Amino acid sequence: VMLLQKQFGMTKNNGKLMRVVPLFETLDDLTNSPEQLEALFGVNSYIGSINGKQEVMVGYSDSAKDAGRLAACWAQYIAQEAMSKVAHKHGIEITFFHGKGGTVGRGGNPA
Repeated sequence: VMLLQKQFGMTKNNGKLMRVVPLFETLDDLTNSPEQLEALFGVNSYIGSINGKQEVMVGYSDSAKDAGRLAACWAQYIAQEAMSKVAHKHGIEITFFHGKGGTVGRGGNPA
């Protein structure tokens, strides 16, 4: 994403740089999210561009379809705790965005 932005002239200097926000939604995504953030925070050019802040989207519909609503909620909790530890280890302030809309039939939950 950052390379595409660079290719099209989207920079901090011209105010057109967009944040990179990983989405972890399926049960596998949630389970692997700490390792994914660890790898992301290991990229020096990425760390240098985020000013110590990272936003992460935690999705609900796919994980609820994968595991059921209760198991998905537990997996989301465990993943967020683990991602928080990774961020803290790297001195990154992490913010979670919850995408939990949609119908229960699609895996959504009440907002």
